[in-house]
Amino acid sequence: MTAFARNPDVAIVGAGVAGLSAAQSLKTAGLQPLVLEAANHTGGRCVTDTRTFSVPFDRGCSWLHSAAINPLARLAEQNCKTIHKTPWTWSRVMAKGQDLTHSQVAEYRRYQQAMWREINRQGTQPTDKVIADILPDGLWKDTARHSIAQMLSADADMTSAKDTFNYSDAEGDWMVEGGLGCFLQSLHREVEVCCNSPVTEVDYTGKRVKVTTPSGTIEADHVILTVSAAVLTAGHIRFVPGLPIEKRTAAENLPNGLLNKIGIEFAPAWHGASEGEMMDYHSGDTEFCSICFGMFGSGLATGFVAGRFADQLEKDGPEAATEYCLEALRAFFGNTITKHICKTDETAWRKNPFTIGSYSYAKPGHSDARMTLAEPIQEKIFFAGEATSSEAYSTVHGAFLSGRASAEAILKLQS
Repeated sequence: MTAFARNPDVAIVGAGVAGLSAAQSLKTAGLQPLVLEAANHTGGRCVTDTRTFSVPFDRGCSWLHSAAINPLARLAEQNCKTIHKTPWTWSRVMAKGQDLTHSQVAEYRRYQQAMWREINRQGTQPTDKVIADILPDGLWKDTARHSIAQMLSADADMTSAKDTFNYSDAEGDWMVEGGLGCFLQSLHREVEVCCNSPVTEVDYTGKRVKVTTPSGTIEADHVILTVSAAVLTAGHIRFVPGLPIEKRTAAENLPNGLLNKIGIEFAPAWHGASEGEMMDYHSGDTEFCSICFGMFGSGLATGFVAGRFADQLEKDGPEAATEYCLEALRAFFGNTITKHICKTDETAWRKNPFTIGSYSYAKPGHSDARMTLAEPIQEKIFFAGEATSSEAYSTVHGAFLSGRASAEAILKLQS
């Protein structure tokens, strides 16, 4: 016997951005959606922490990327939100003990630009290539290559050039005052969500789809699955019948990589760096972090570790990622910098059982897996989430648009 008040028209698995946007679109069209969320909060990988620091800390997604073509950027403007549009660029770089001069930092910036141009150029070729094999030669190649993991969530020897080319990039990386997670929640505040309701089985053998949770079972005409590809491959949800082989293969070829964030709040009296400044610290063959300063124009800095190194730091235990960023700060500013730090915190997305990582990357040769993952099954089960977006994967607006697309596909079936 179901513990839910009613059977919805559409059951949506996951209250991340994709699930919320799908529910909002369906609700606006007059259908009755119900969102089932395993965690005790909405937002998924887009969640703002308003308690740890004196200013909001986006533990997952932070930026409205490609703001010029990002529909969420338009919504932020329309809702009179204060938007931080300061571009982020490198002010200092330390590469294996070498503190780069101003002219060398400029060279580093130019190499970064050339690196991404070459990756995209190679992505136009008929045969997909591993990014590590196509990086242009340059003095700062060994350091700059670690930025690939921070963008794609996996290292250069694991990622696809063609998938990178498919991404639609545009001007602008904006931050919304109050935190991106809070902004997204405000946009979808009327959506009905049942938290603490992990879905354990989806049975689509009958005319309607049965969705089972520990609290009961519901039936719906359609289901939209927005869980990460990593959750799909982990087998946390049983499907009856099992997912088609092409769907399982697509999910396996879109694994979740890792990007963890380290919040570091400085005392108001410290003015060693300002909003828009970024520093890269490269201390060994794999050890690398970036630190962005002045989040929301405040004293909050955010460190980023990614790829294999981030996984190793998670395994090393709490505070390992924080200590590495503090090592970087001491290298840049001297050992006394720590006396200006009020508080720190860090994320551990790989250990999160509801995401199992940060966001998807395509294995080389499998950029088309995103389209396969997005295809519905029998007009009953639809798929959404950043991993299903070929042009905006790994982003909030990619998830947002994928949720809307699934909702629109269901609405077409209703007409």
